[in-house]
Amino acid sequence: MWNKIVISDYLLPLTKFGTIGFVHSVFEHSFNLKVGEQLINVANYNEYLSCFGLFVPIDSFAKIKPYIKQGDHIKIKSDRIVFYNLAEIKILNLSDYEVVSLKVTATQLEKESLHFLQQLLVAANLKEKIGIEQDAKFVAIKEQLLHPETADWASITQFLIGRGKGLTPSGDDILVAYTFILGLSHIDYIKALVAELIKQKGNTTDISWAYIESCVAGYVNSLIYQFYMDLKENKTEKFENDIQQIMKVGHTSGKDMCYGIYLGIKALLTLNFEKE
Repeated sequence: MWNKIVISDYLLPLTKFGTIGFVHSVFEHSFNLKVGEQLINVANYNEYLSCFGLFVPIDSFAKIKPYIKQGDHIKIKSDRIVFYNLAEIKILNLSDYEVVSLKVTATQLEKESLHFLQQLLVAANLKEKIGIEQDAKFVAIKEQLLHPETADWASITQFLIGRGKGLTPSGDDILVAYTFILGLSHIDYIKALVAELIKQKGNTTDISWAYIESCVAGYVNSLIYQFYMDLKENKTEKFENDIQQIMKVGHTSGKDMCYGIYLGIKALLTLNFEKE
């Protein structure tokens, strides 16, 4: 567990999205602030950091969480966040924090590592655990994802974005993780996918859209980032634990993301190694 405030560098400087906002949504271990068009996740999850978030240790979190109500006004300054409600003013001091980069970039992927990872994901039986209805239309979309060189990204994004239940619909989670994997390779198809993704604003939840925007900018959550580092450094002995940790996220979100990773890996193996 981190013992100090940790902030994703996606949010820095703290005032980059504006200084005035409100409490968007409140949950047991986190809440989201909305400043301009951007969500900021404030959370106390063990060793987890959202790509658009900051982690607050339990003592500091417990001092402000009971006073946080949806709709309350907030003000962001370079060294603090001020919360206003009818009862009193609360301040989250940000004068001392650790910055974490969750940005991923294209890297060299080893064929053997991808095959090993694919085997682990198949063994996880993800097809039976994802939160999206696997009807004929989904099967057709899945087949397109496996062949990015001929994929109709407009129909794919229109079908998947916003499809499924929850704060981050399953279709979104699958496509975000798939986009992350494709983005690790030096292929041009990712540009067309991203171009269609950004057209889907308004077709999903605010929280899910924040993850999509972060993904488009090259940012992922801390669990995906750890997996990325292990993949980049070819630490195959850590892959199974990485997958297990990601799968624990949310009700089906983690399984959906792992399924998106699986589809992305299978697509890359076909693209890059089918002629070997």
